[in-house]
Amino acid sequence: MGALTFEVVNRFQEATDANKLLYTPLPDRLTCQRTRVYTVECGGDLEAAHAYMLRVVADAIAQRVDESGHPALQGALFRIDYAMKPGSLDLEKEAILGNYRGRKNLPFTMDALHITQRVYIFGTGDKELLAARFTRDICNPAIHHWLVA
Repeated sequence: MGALTFEVVNRFQEATDANKLLYTPLPDRLTCQRTRVYTVECGGDLEAAHAYMLRVVADAIAQRVDESGHPALQGALFRIDYAMKPGSLDLEKEAILGNYRGRKNLPFTMDALHITQRVYIFGTGDKELLAARFTRDICNPAIHHWLVA
């Protein structure tokens, strides 16, 4: 069994005004950029699993994939990683798993799939105060779990 991690970054999307993530704007000039992190635990042919996941989660023209396991973007004041809690409906995860289940005779097994939304916040300010504010407005404690780094 092995684990593969892919952070998918839009090649054509620059950091934008972070106030769009908040219910009420801040006077600070902060910017944000979003990515998605896919972690799949699989058995069997890892190269085939790798190729399959790249085809399913990324557009080779519009997106780049970072497989280092480290954050793909540098220089952020902080980042928020959030994902759906177990038992919550995750439509993207269900679509990927449905595609996988619909394929026959794949040389690998997909044993677990985790999708994390990653939001990078760039700028200056009180990191802890700002992180609490963004987390409160972005994450729903009823359906999300999150980590601020």
